Amino acid sequence: MDKNETDLARLPCRQFKDGAWRDFDDDAAFEVSVTLDVQGQGIKRLWAFPTDLRALALGQALLDLAPDGTVPRVEALGERAFAVRFEPGAPPPARPWPGALTARDILEGAGRFMEMAGRWDATGCFHRAALYDPLEKAFVRHVEDIGRHNCLDRLAGWSLESGTPLAGQVLFVTARATASLVRKAVTSGYAAMVSRSAVTTAGVAQAREAGMTLAGFSRENRFSIFSDPHGRILARD
Repeated sequence: MDKNETDLARLPCRQFKDGAWRDFDDDAAFEVSVTLDVQGQGIKRLWAFPTDLRALALGQALLDLAPDGTVPRVEALGERAFAVRFEPGAPPPARPWPGALTARDILEGAGRFMEMAGRWDATGCFHRAALYDPLEKAFVRHVEDIGRHNCLDRLAGWSLESGTPLAGQVLFVTARATASLVRKAVTSGYAAMVSRSAVTTAGVAQAREAGMTLAGFSRENRFSIFSDPHGRILARD
């Protein structure tokens, strides 16, 4: 394997294709165990691509582990281990919604989202997520990881450290809008979530209950709105 785990590994394999076998080395993503020693909760373990693990740990603690009215602080115990403690506080406050987005805004955003450089092309192994500012109509931050939930954790951790709010903003994802992923988006405070993939009934129900706009199947020339109780996406340009 490549010694630099933030790159990709080369693994020997045998492939059957077009009626014939061949031996070759294929690209594969590194996946490592990350340990969180959480105040009052014991040891938690995550699996992730080994880059920017501090943001991952901080976001996981914020979205899934922090008691109400607190924010996490993390201290590195090693390359892949962190101590997590909590203190009174709150994530960066929400920005007011600037006005409705148009269908063109969503389609152009979805196109730029998928054009971002990443490791998917080499491996087919990575999800990605990105923070979109609806006022500036621009992407602020994008992340990738093997696990789709990790992507939202990474954005949340970066938000807490940088002071850039997620609340009131738009989340673009490649993953399916399942109940667990929508829950993380709601907990993060996003006003809207746009998925390139499918939605589930439970995911839609959670979005509607929280008042979050949810669009799925955002492809080259289409998307479908499943929840938009506050009219954040205009029916006409």
